[in-house]
Amino acid sequence: MSDQLEHIINNCKKEDPEAQKKLYDMFKDQMFAVCLRYLKNHQDAEDIFIEGFFKVLTKIGNYKGDGSFEGWMRKVMVNESLMFLRK
Repeated sequence: MSDQLEHIINNCKKEDPEAQKKLYDMFKDQMFAVCLRYLKNHQDAEDIFIEGFFKVLTKIGNYKGDGSFEGWMRKVMVNESLMFLRK
């Protein structure tokens, strides 16, 4: 993991809004694409992406640095998408 990303993650854990925006800007396109792949409908994918990203920011303290952060984030988005489909 790059030092820059590690720094952003650590600041997100401290609930720094600037770091949260940087994290959002870094991953928004990739993570929205993950949601869209599961949900097909653009509006549903947008809703789930927002819920998933909120969960990433509130649960970022659970990320221990094992494995890639992007993979952890992708797992959150996939799980949110699957929960939506189960409803």
